Amino acid sequence: MADSIVGDWTVSRSMIDFLTGTTYRFAGEAVVTQDMFSEHGVMRIGSREMPASRRYRLEPGERSVHILHADSRDFIELELKAAQTVRHLCGADLYVGRFFFRGPDEWAEAWRVKGPRKNYASLGRFCRQ
Repeated sequence: MADSIVGDWTVSRSMIDFLTGTTYRFAGEAVVTQDMFSEHGVMRIGSREMPASRRYRLEPGERSVHILHADSRDFIELELKAAQTVRHLCGADLYVGRFFFRGPDEWAEAWRVKGPRKNYASLGRFCRQ
């Protein structure tokens, strides 16, 4: 699994925050290695722009890859499937993600996050550089 996504990616993502009615747009690049996912780019909120990034640790297994936050907290596990759903409870906020691997050069992730502190949906697209 981790081998198939190793490389450099172009990323675009849209997010709608239902609590504030705000739409966010992210454009940037991601680098995936055997043990790390790192993303950086620019987040646009209306006419404002700001740098944005995220980073995860990867622990490849035989049939899946375990994804951890940069500080080693557990996040999700992805299997060798073209489409799959994952769940992560962060405090009282529930993250439900759908991953779609469309061959070796493209994948997408859709998130729906609900809880007392968060209520948003996002859709991200990754294309191999």
